[in-house]
Amino acid sequence: MHKIKKILLIFYLLLGTFTFSQTELGLFTGTSFFHGDVGYNSLNFGNTDKLFINSKVAIGLNFRKNLNSRIAFNFCIKRGRITSYDRDSEDLFITQRNLDFQSDITEMSSNFEFNFSTYKIGSEKFNKSVYIFTGISGFKFNPKGYYNGNWVDLQPLGTEGQGSFLYPEREKYKLFSIGLPIGVGYKLNLNSNLALNISWSWTLTRTDYIDDVSLNYVNPNLLTEQAQNLADKSYSGFVEGSQRGNSENMDKFGFFGVSLVYKIPKKTFCSQINY
Repeated sequence: MHKIKKILLIFYLLLGTFTFSQTELGLFTGTSFFHGDVGYNSLNFGNTDKLFINSKVAIGLNFRKNLNSRIAFNFCIKRGRITSYDRDSEDLFITQRNLDFQSDITEMSSNFEFNFSTYKIGSEKFNKSVYIFTGISGFKFNPKGYYNGNWVDLQPLGTEGQGSFLYPEREKYKLFSIGLPIGVGYKLNLNSNLALNISWSWTLTRTDYIDDVSLNYVNPNLLTEQAQNLADKSYSGFVEGSQRGNSENMDKFGFFGVSLVYKIPKKTFCSQINY
């Protein structure tokens, strides 16, 4: 009898989940930003505006499956461009290093969302909520450095000795990595089928080469002329072995923006009820 009660309880919970189940499609627009070795990297409360010095437009598409009024899964694809310059830093070493980079970022992620309030698009009562989310992502990047009026791919150049016989342990880094997105947002209904979502997210990554900077300076004789000019842009020049980056801190990137979300209609009796 006790087992039957458990089975009935589980069946009841599943039934409630699938009865509510709401599907949404969203269009995202906003901006992307970066935090790593190159550029301004001393973030504190009150100076986060530094993130947006070189920000570019980002776009995205998301598909959300609501399991109930508090929990949802969100599948996203976002694309943006991140750019950073050492000259924007307040750190003397970084400004003297004088590096720069630019990279397009394309991220696909699967996220778990939790609404702090009961929420449903189309509900007159439960029409807004703060939410948090986290998940897993895969992303593509390709750092470029500015040289002679053009942005040049950095990974093939091996600016830190990647691929050299003197540094056999330094393999050329991959242009794909995985990350851990974390973020917070706010959902607000516009009408019975549309909502506005504002979100801020960071993706913690497992690579330190989004900006092509991680280790130390190598002997310039190992590099091509173009690679030499892109590896060391300082006015005085750094000697072999000098610190170039900090390999203990992995790079991070993020997105901030607004999504217009459309509730895909489900023709059932329950979906016609506003509560």
